[in-house]
Amino acid sequence: MDTNYESDTFTDPFQHIASCPSSSVPIKQYLTIDDGTGKLFTYELQKDLTWKEYTITPNFSTDPIEPTIIDNTDIIPNIDDPYDVVGYKDKDQTHDNNDGDTLDDILPVDYDLFEDGTRTEKGEDETITEVLSVPREQHIKQTVRYFTGWEVKYVELEKVIQKTNIPPKACNELDASCYTVPVHYYTSCSTDQEDNPEDLTINWHLYKDNNSYVEISEDDDGNEVRTVVHDDDNLDWVEVATREGNPAFSYTYNDEGYYKLTEIAIDKDDAENNVDRLYDIVFKSCGSDTSEQDLMASGIIEVEANVWQLCAIPMVYGYWNKDTHKIAYNKDVRSTVKNVIIDQIEDVYGTEAKDLIIVINGYVGDENIYRNYVPGFTKDTSVHNFKLVYIDEDYDVDDDITKFEISGFWIKSKGTPFEIKWGVEK
Repeated sequence: MDTNYESDTFTDPFQHIASCPSSSVPIKQYLTIDDGTGKLFTYELQKDLTWKEYTITPNFSTDPIEPTIIDNTDIIPNIDDPYDVVGYKDKDQTHDNNDGDTLDDILPVDYDLFEDGTRTEKGEDETITEVLSVPREQHIKQTVRYFTGWEVKYVELEKVIQKTNIPPKACNELDASCYTVPVHYYTSCSTDQEDNPEDLTINWHLYKDNNSYVEISEDDDGNEVRTVVHDDDNLDWVEVATREGNPAFSYTYNDEGYYKLTEIAIDKDDAENNVDRLYDIVFKSCGSDTSEQDLMASGIIEVEANVWQLCAIPMVYGYWNKDTHKIAYNKDVRSTVKNVIIDQIEDVYGTEAKDLIIVINGYVGDENIYRNYVPGFTKDTSVHNFKLVYIDEDYDVDDDITKFEISGFWIKSKGTPFEIKWGVEK
């Protein structure tokens, strides 16, 4: 639609307000003059005018630039807003200042942290502080509302924040069986704040100080005392055993002396940490501990990955003690799936049993009932938390003898092999 403006004074200004942005609008100027003799002359000038929308550029940064998953991270807006239009829904025509401008009803900046949720209605210059918990890299999307001169629009910017890897924390626990020749069994308890501990690569290296030796003496009662002697300033470490890529390490010692076991934990980003265990080995009896189960039989079941595996544990009484990290005997505690198998796995491997086991199916002939223990779902008080040995006292064959039926059970494992220790009291 054409719009005309006329004036008898050639210096008069006029205004034209566009209803929408346009790439090019022609404007013509006609100037009529009298040459002094009564003749009129008309001059014409044409220009193309352009109305541009206000634009802004979203931007933000993080401090630290590459945070870990436990850092408090500042998300700092750096929005380029040269026309001061962020957060407005109307601006005055002259735009000399903010007089007459109308702010939007809500604050103009939103952040989508994806797995860590959304943070909405933030100010244009408002810094927010968050823990960005996604390992390795995390997406953040900034959405900004602004006034173009005609309407409110949204513009987005998404960045991928690289993370600083946290090395794993190396740790191991000792389960020692002391005989004439000691046998040690070490289980890794290494952790990683970013990853499942099952995904760590665990390497072991065992060293002996060749300069260490054993002194033999007697105590006041005439008993032999064997003492390892070593010099911290004159150590000669020689590797005697190694095992790589396994969360457990066992060793039967052939020599007395001063030993060092180094565990190396490596995560998926090849960040690693290690821990050294220094100790003496002498060939002697450990003595008895009446507070723990005195075993006449014991063993270890190795459960393979991704299989159905048939198992049986001949334990009537006893449980896994999470304080001492071993089997404990208690005549008042019946051995069950939960207090022997599940508690042991979660203590030794530092993860929930449901991460290693899908289901444990059991069957006892005298009951003629199937049991289904589902880790993370079955309650301790459920009948599916079945006893490892069933005590049969119904005397079906009239012999007045109590029978003990070992409960056979199937374990359906997941993708990681693991071990189950068991023991029977004397």
